[in-house]
Amino acid sequence: MKSENKNFLMNVVYQGLTLVFPLVTVPYVSRVLGVENVGIYSYTYSIANIFMLLGMLGINNYGNREIAKVRDNVDALAREFSSIYGLQVIISVAAVVGYVVYLLTFGSHYRLISVLQLVSVLSICFDVNWFFFGLEKFRLSITRNLFVKVVSLVLILLFVRDRSDLWVYTAIMAGSTALSQVYLFCILHRYVRFKTPTWNAAFRHFRGVIVLFVPVLAFGVYQVLDKTMLGTISTVTELGYFANAEKVVSIPIAVVAALGTVMLPRMAHIFVDRTAEYRATIKASMNLALMLACTMGVGMMVIAEDATPIVFGPGFERCAPVIRLLSVTVMISAWSNVVRTQYLIPANRDSVYVGSTLGAAVVNVSLNLVLIGRFGAIGACVGTIAAELFIAVYQTIATLHELDAVAYLRILAAHLGKGTAMALIAVVAASFFTSHGTRLGVMLACFGTLFMAFNFRFIMRDFLGVRS
Repeated sequence: MKSENKNFLMNVVYQGLTLVFPLVTVPYVSRVLGVENVGIYSYTYSIANIFMLLGMLGINNYGNREIAKVRDNVDALAREFSSIYGLQVIISVAAVVGYVVYLLTFGSHYRLISVLQLVSVLSICFDVNWFFFGLEKFRLSITRNLFVKVVSLVLILLFVRDRSDLWVYTAIMAGSTALSQVYLFCILHRYVRFKTPTWNAAFRHFRGVIVLFVPVLAFGVYQVLDKTMLGTISTVTELGYFANAEKVVSIPIAVVAALGTVMLPRMAHIFVDRTAEYRATIKASMNLALMLACTMGVGMMVIAEDATPIVFGPGFERCAPVIRLLSVTVMISAWSNVVRTQYLIPANRDSVYVGSTLGAAVVNVSLNLVLIGRFGAIGACVGTIAAELFIAVYQTIATLHELDAVAYLRILAAHLGKGTAMALIAVVAASFFTSHGTRLGVMLACFGTLFMAFNFRFIMRDFLGVRS
């Protein structure tokens, strides 16, 4: 099996194992803390996350790409890492100071929870995931994240007991984020020598980081400000519905995004040689991404009604239509993720990446302002779908001469057809039962079995490399 397929499988296995975390914590936290407290946590974290985005700028994608280019040269690797991390320290410290100023001036609402979120903001000073991703050392990140998730899960089950424990839950979540970052930082010395960078060396990367920060910031607008605007324009209850639904839909999105995580440094390494062939690799990745996205996206739409009462418990019934709407973004984001991580960023087509996400942010905020006040979480869903669709269309048009969009559309149509067939069979099979749990189990079994049946040849021969 190719190394990138092994890395992808490792990331997918990790995503599968981490399903245990939300499947346990979301139902438990929803029942123990209640919808209002879930909304308060999401609201305060969304603000802290804005400062975290500002503190990292575009370093995650930029650093990943630049490290991948020089990873075969020990001296160049040391220079690039040291100068990029030096810039990160300067920017992240400024972000921490900015968040403290926010707490002192505007953070009186939900004060304690907002102060606890400071720990998450501080963790960006130690975030060096981009370095290990550039080296394609994915196992380290996966091992660390699994350990931290298990520890945080145990702590939540032990110490979050009633609605007054929102601060305990926040402290555990923020602390686990910080622990996760500090762990990798402590083992850096095994892989790179740190050289004290000069100001000029650090700020040499500033333009590239800023360029890639623009789409990160714009992406944060419709990923983070959705929640902030719901909490401000609508109610924290509507925010609670949206936040929980988004947690569920983020699972299939994360599985598909694992492919981009693996392929970005690989494609950046390939693009060092400008004559290298890349189209076949991207087409194969698009096929895999859309195969997974169509199956999981359509599946989420079908199971939403039965999964909601099981996962979230009473009081969260309105999560079901929100999940159905957000499931549309699974397919759309899979397309744009492949184009972005496997062509635009590795090939330094940053202007297209920037333009698409800026436009999406404008679309998202405009629709949110019009729809959230009237429709709450449903209005936020419409804004999110429109933003994701804008990105995919914009990036596709901008790369028509380099990538085979017509072939990708054929692939999309084929996998949507398979996904629809799976859905029809699953719904018919589940119609013989009345219990939510039984219906959910039957539909999941149908989707799993049919996915393997419809895609068996690809999985065995093209992905796993098994030859008869």
